[in-house]
Amino acid sequence: MATHTDINIIYEAIVASFLAIWFLLTILCQFRSTKFSNYIRHTIDIFGLIPLWTFFAPNPGKSDYHLLYRDKIDEENNSEWEEMDITEERSLWSWCWNPDKRDKKILSDVIQSLIASIPHYKGANGYDLLMFSMPYLIVLHAVSNCECETGSGHRQFMLAETSGYLKENPPSVILLSVFHQI
Repeated sequence: MATHTDINIIYEAIVASFLAIWFLLTILCQFRSTKFSNYIRHTIDIFGLIPLWTFFAPNPGKSDYHLLYRDKIDEENNSEWEEMDITEERSLWSWCWNPDKRDKKILSDVIQSLIASIPHYKGANGYDLLMFSMPYLIVLHAVSNCECETGSGHRQFMLAETSGYLKENPPSVILLSVFHQI
């Protein structure tokens, strides 16, 4: 007759075996393009228990975006470009207290949306219509709320892109707005 301890050992062995097989299949199925992974994922895993962790996919971020603005001093002179901080340095307490996180995340997402919508506005008078798109207006609102040191009533913004960790290449301009009255 099996004792209570023997039954516990059997249950533990079954659970450990299940978890070990699940872990092994999870590792093997992280590679999408293999026949084995497709077979497991589409034939055996009918309940979707094997996760697919694509931390940097399907379109990994390969570049950083920068939002810059400047003011018109007079008809011939403009102020220097100033960068609006759309990312933040993480502090030790960011996990607990980070009141600016949502604002920066929203602005970052809106910039991504604006960049993605630029190709749809190419063509005759297309960029004129881009100025009426919601992402453009939100970015304009964000840069318009930055403090104006020159007392100017007109502001221009620029979206630039840098690639690589070491920033070896100079930034490339993605979008240069007209001067807007603020």
